Amino acid sequence: MRYFFAEKFPKKEMLGLKKTILTLIAAAVLFTAASAGAMCEAQSAVTVYVDGELVDTAGLSYIENGATYVPVREMCRALGATRTEWTGSESVIEAEGLGIRIAPGELYFTANGRCVYTEHGCLLRSGRLMAHVRPLCAAYGADVEWNGAEKAVYIKTGGDPIQPGDEFYDDNDLYWLSRIIQAEAGGESLEGKIAVGNVVLNRVESPLFPNSVYDVIFDKKYGVQFTPAYSGGLKREPPDEAVAAAKLALEGVNTAQGSLYFVAARAASSSWAGRNREFVSQIGNHCFYA
Repeated sequence: MRYFFAEKFPKKEMLGLKKTILTLIAAAVLFTAASAGAMCEAQSAVTVYVDGELVDTAGLSYIENGATYVPVREMCRALGATRTEWTGSESVIEAEGLGIRIAPGELYFTANGRCVYTEHGCLLRSGRLMAHVRPLCAAYGADVEWNGAEKAVYIKTGGDPIQPGDEFYDDNDLYWLSRIIQAEAGGESLEGKIAVGNVVLNRVESPLFPNSVYDVIFDKKYGVQFTPAYSGGLKREPPDEAVAAAKLALEGVNTAQGSLYFVAARAASSSWAGRNREFVSQIGNHCFYA
């Protein structure tokens, strides 16, 4: 049989045949993957209603990681936006008593000067800016109800837009919290920055520490707690992400759980906290302890 096969299919033709077979196999795999992806996408598609009216979301609304994503422009228009504009890097939305800015790739958006957290971020999909429906509707003061049987989102408007940041945040707390975050975690991710803010705010709530952001940062009852507070590290103006992290921490976003201490990871095992406190997690270059 081997002699017959070699006679009928010289080496050159055999190589060509192998390439053809491999090409067909690759095409079949791609077709199967595309079909599976299309099926998955169809299965995750959802419908959206605002005050009983079906919203045309261009068929883009979908579920991912347990969150319903909607196209920002169509959704905001349905909620009463008077302006929706893409600047090339972010979407600017205006409605009565409300101003929103949303940029793809961010884990939050701003609404009336507040930072609104979106756990899985805002993103571009099929050329459209997408956002998690619940925090987006919260900015408008709208209620959201999920109907699992229908795979539909029902939104009811009528509430007040989100309270402005200059009314919600305490200026003094924001000032000092953003500075200590930058001084201690300037090179960390947003999650790591928020975690440092969480430690400060957890201490404010703990009976073991002073009861204000400023007093916690400058506390030295048992020795200096935050070195930058006494080394001049808080004099520098914090960049936007440090301010956003401070706002998110003040909003209640918590990435450090009940941590009261954080230590550079390289020194954690030999530190007092590492030897005496309960380990919570490591985020970037910091270890956190309760």
